Amino acid sequence: MTGRTGPTYVEFASMGATAAACVAVGFGGGYWIGEATGAGTTVTFAGLVLGVLAAAAAIYFKIRSYL
Repeated sequence: MTGRTGPTYVEFASMGATAAACVAVGFGGGYWIGEATGAGTTVTFAGLVLGVLAAAAAIYFKIRSYL
């Protein structure tokens, strides 16, 4: 054993909150831009995809220190 410990419940909660915020901001921003430009659901979906990718990247970089 190297003496390393895994993430605590607070860090898991932080990762969950970060993921939720990324998805919400991506979706909300896409929806807002889509409504403002008249592009509609296409931009909303693109914002959602960007939010999911940002959430995955944030979680990856957070857990990378435990791998």
